[in-house]
Amino acid sequence: MMEDPLELAPYVGFVDGEVKSLCKQYSRSYEECRRWYDGYSFEYAEKVYNPHSVVRAISSGKFDTYWNQTETYEALKIYITMNFDGLRDSIIKLLAGERLSINTKTFRNDMTTFQSADDVMTLLVHLGYWGYCHSTEEVLIPNQEIMREYYNAVTASDWDVIARAFVVTEKHWRTTREKFSL
Repeated sequence: MMEDPLELAPYVGFVDGEVKSLCKQYSRSYEECRRWYDGYSFEYAEKVYNPHSVVRAISSGKFDTYWNQTETYEALKIYITMNFDGLRDSIIKLLAGERLSINTKTFRNDMTTFQSADDVMTLLVHLGYWGYCHSTEEVLIPNQEIMREYYNAVTASDWDVIARAFVVTEKHWRTTREKFSL
């Protein structure tokens, strides 16, 4: 469903106009909200936000990670840690801001049968941990909130190489933001 919800896309989460309205109503930064929680897009809704996180940020006034980790993600960490079919290497590329092509058609629509890294990555799309561009069939880390979730995951594990890649990515992101006043 998260890879292509068709005409249901505007109901997957808050759409851009709703977020702009909420930010204006509660005097919150729309740009910061977009940086933290935007990144999901579909043919029928170009900007879709995680509603739970937006509401928490708007009500608290603090932009942070409010993601609800799932038990499924914990199980997937095993595949990531053992670099199943190059999965950990793919995560490093995503943390560096790259997009990766995947084949979502091999996914068996269950939480346990994985034949390839594409199957695991497709499940991560369905769980909302990755954004998916249907037209290019590529995945990406959609926003700052999810980037922080990966940071939390790698710092609590033995993913040294990923942790180092994340630190470099964060440094470049901050430098770019400062240089271009983003």
